[in-house]
Amino acid sequence: RCACAVKRAKASEAKRPSASARGYTASWSKASKAFLAIPGNERCACGCGRVANCVDHIRAPKGDQALFWDRSNWQAMNVACNTRKAIKSEGGFG
Repeated sequence: RCACAVKRAKASEAKRPSASARGYTASWSKASKAFLAIPGNERCACGCGRVANCVDHIRAPKGDQALFWDRSNWQAMNVACNTRKAIKSEGGFG
């Protein structure tokens, strides 16, 4: 990426609330591990066949804690696939 894009990305990240402020707390860690342990959540939801190692929000909660904790909005994913999805659907992170 060009220097301007790197600078814009850093500025955008600096404005973003911390992970814990967005809801990614110890409670989230516990709930997401339990979700991944449910039979059927072993593999990435995108269909790539990779082992699921994170929980993705199907629709980005964007601060909506009800949507954040709504399990019907969760899917098991691999981190690499989740990153690719975020970049494609949200133009980056947040």
